[in-house]
Amino acid sequence: LKVNRVGASEVRRPKGCALALESAMTTIVCAISGQPPEEPVFAPRTGHVYEKRLILKNIESAGKCPVTKEDLSANDLVDMRANKAVRPRPAAATSIPGMLTLLQSEWDALMTETYELKTHLDTTRKQLAHALYQHDAACRVVARLLRERDASRAQVAQLQEQLANSRPVAPGAAVAGGDEPEMGLTGEIEKRMTECMKELSKTRKKRQFPDLAPVADVKRLTSVGSHPTHQSTAPGILCVDVHKMDDSRIVTGGVDTQVLLFDAQKEKLVQKLIGHSKKVTSVVHHPHREVVLSASLDATARVWVGTHSDWRGAYSCGHVVRKHRSEVTDLSFHPLGDYFSTASRDKSWGLHDLTSGRVVLHQENLESPYCCMKFHPDGLILGGGCDDKNIYIWDIIQRKLVAKLQGHEAEVASLGFSENGYYLASGSRDGAVKVWDLRKPVNIQTLMVDGPVNSVRFDSTGQYLAAGANAIHVFNFETKASLTSTCELTDHQAPVMGICFGQHARSLTSVSMDRTMKLFKIQ
Repeated sequence: LKVNRVGASEVRRPKGCALALESAMTTIVCAISGQPPEEPVFAPRTGHVYEKRLILKNIESAGKCPVTKEDLSANDLVDMRANKAVRPRPAAATSIPGMLTLLQSEWDALMTETYELKTHLDTTRKQLAHALYQHDAACRVVARLLRERDASRAQVAQLQEQLANSRPVAPGAAVAGGDEPEMGLTGEIEKRMTECMKELSKTRKKRQFPDLAPVADVKRLTSVGSHPTHQSTAPGILCVDVHKMDDSRIVTGGVDTQVLLFDAQKEKLVQKLIGHSKKVTSVVHHPHREVVLSASLDATARVWVGTHSDWRGAYSCGHVVRKHRSEVTDLSFHPLGDYFSTASRDKSWGLHDLTSGRVVLHQENLESPYCCMKFHPDGLILGGGCDDKNIYIWDIIQRKLVAKLQGHEAEVASLGFSENGYYLASGSRDGAVKVWDLRKPVNIQTLMVDGPVNSVRFDSTGQYLAAGANAIHVFNFETKASLTSTCELTDHQAPVMGICFGQHARSLTSVSMDRTMKLFKIQ
């Protein structure tokens, strides 16, 4: 006899068990677990359906039916055929509340598993980010070490070349040191300086500047390049100078004790001049020779001489001036090009021979330390700014003070003579830029800027004046004795320490404590 019930199960049974089987098959669930069996068996003796694996375990252990307690053996069990392709549906799934309960349970399990996966993903992301950060930091350290290694190798190579090109001091020769006797201003030197002054005075009045940038063009000065040339371990560039005949030749001095030559045309570093042991305070190009001067807080000034006709070639230290007992603050070339001046905070200034490096004149034990000093374009007078707020004008030939300019309320940090020889600009820590008429001499105008003034510079024609403070301020002569603001350049992120015009005022170079050198051009 074949009986069809839930799950399309069918069982063969003896004829005498028809009623019992009919009752059992109405709801086929395991009599032991209460769940639909995956492998059902029927026991005619007890009339119950079991999960085969469960009843076999009970028979092996007790030999009885766990429900009726009747004796039962494996031979009493009859296999029931079931469709294994379709899993038995739990009894709870036969009603809507039961199905909702099942769905809720599955949803809770899914949410728990999703949370665990998200937690694991977040942990993995953090571990990956930490590993990537460590890798990036390691790459940065390796790159910095490689740069320092290359810089050290370049310095060693340059020092070796400088040592090979240096000239030994002959026995008995004077050393440019503290006890070196002065050469003195000989009659020949005085004659040359006087003739130079007369010649320059004649030609100065006849000079014309047809290529000078008009005010409208200067107002369009725009930064076209920013170069962090000096070392980041000692940030800050303190001074700059641009060659008078070639705007692409730039020299800078920094906190890192280095003097750097930079090619603005190719926008790359040309030479590193290593020798100073402290901050470099002043640098200046020789207008006609391959010579660079540098001054430092180490109380020395150095003469760097090019060993090749090309200015991009190697330089060697030709002379070291050790005449001063304290930091050397400023340098200036005499118009002849054969002599240069040094100013120091040891209350002295000196005049030196460029060729021999010897001291021509040393004026010491003065009233106040000198912060800056420049030659007048005629070459017979020197102007020096001091920390006593005054400016002192010296006559070189007579070796005496000829004028004392008063008016600043703080240390005079920078001076600049106009090329026409009539005006002197001075910048002070009080944020004032004063313009003096040397023919009277009186202060004809005071210009206030934001922050202490670190540098003032006229262009080569004397028409424009630039001041470096918290920003770059450019002024122009609106009349013969009155300046007005032309533009303000705020590209630097720190105080501007040095500025210099290019030819015809069509470019401007500046350096700052933000470790950058910026190039400005008319756009």
